[in-house]
Amino acid sequence: MIAYRAMLDVSRELVCHVSRLLAAQRRARGTRRGARALTPFRQAMFVLAWFRKREDIAVLGAGFGISRSTASTLADAGYDGAGIGVHTPVKQPSDGRDLDIDTRTRNALLRGLRCLAERGFALLTGRWRALHHFTTSPEKIGDIVKAALVLTHFEHGRHQ
Repeated sequence: MIAYRAMLDVSRELVCHVSRLLAAQRRARGTRRGARALTPFRQAMFVLAWFRKREDIAVLGAGFGISRSTASTLADAGYDGAGIGVHTPVKQPSDGRDLDIDTRTRNALLRGLRCLAERGFALLTGRWRALHHFTTSPEKIGDIVKAALVLTHFEHGRHQ
């Protein structure tokens, strides 16, 4: 396998921000300096490259000089999973009766929320290729999308 340099189309400011978050997490956990395979900055680049390009984990890991196992752990680390029920509109009765006003209002609200969610997910999947096709357990998807949302907010200047 031959390594080569490549460009990652995220800002240096974003990599530094993620790097600071990783360094703070390491300090909070009491991780000794030099105990990890990558520095916080290189780990931030690795994770952002995976999020942005969705390259093969083993190949991406090799480019960073880490094993497939370590690369998989870094790409997958920290996701606890979360989930709540998904609400769907009530269908029109097949006998032609109209839905009551409360049900029609609920359906209208759900359509409005779904529209916003679909637009938001379109923005996320347009930017972060890792969201195009999941090969992880369903419990981890929610936190992966949350991470992509945090990265997108940072890029758009909506972070705190």
